[in-house]
Amino acid sequence: MEVIKGKARWAKVFEPDTRYVPEGEYSIQVVVPESEAAEVCEQLDKMAQAKLEEAVKENPKLKTVLSTRSCYDNDTDEAGTPTGDIVFKAKMKARIKSRDGRVYEQKPAVVDAKRTPMDGNALIGNGSVVKIAVEPFPYMMQATKSVGVTLRLKAVQVIDLVEYGNSVSSIFDEEDGFVTKAVAKDDSVDVFGDSADAEGDF
Repeated sequence: MEVIKGKARWAKVFEPDTRYVPEGEYSIQVVVPESEAAEVCEQLDKMAQAKLEEAVKENPKLKTVLSTRSCYDNDTDEAGTPTGDIVFKAKMKARIKSRDGRVYEQKPAVVDAKRTPMDGNALIGNGSVVKIAVEPFPYMMQATKSVGVTLRLKAVQVIDLVEYGNSVSSIFDEEDGFVTKAVAKDDSVDVFGDSADAEGDF
């Protein structure tokens, strides 16, 4: 399991996107300064290279046709100029089918800085500071003759929320009075450890 910290982009972690993936897909991009992302990038590159060597060992004819695909990109601005950041892309299918034909639903855990589960009332906007827990999964795709590593999303922790859109909660000032119950804390969500140190490592 890898934990990557950075600024969120295009977070779809409360409701799956079904536009391009019929079974639904949760996804998030995390933007990290290149200097801070270097270690994780190196680990992912080594995993992809190992998968490439494994595939070629099993079938030497693939040596001249296989190419590697990365699960991260160099970030650019609107003019196409590199920003000096790295963009990691993580995904999770909302429904998966087992070998025996059974269908299972899944969703990523989403918690706040104190590891209290979030219910989606405050959507995660671009620029929110987050941590994502991902499982790197090496693959070889025969159809495209490509080898790479995909990041399987497991959980998201929101350290500093930038709400998406015009939230009703931003219209009003706080008042004394009724307070709704907090979402029950799930002690099983412990992939991030204690977040007292919001500056945690990868």
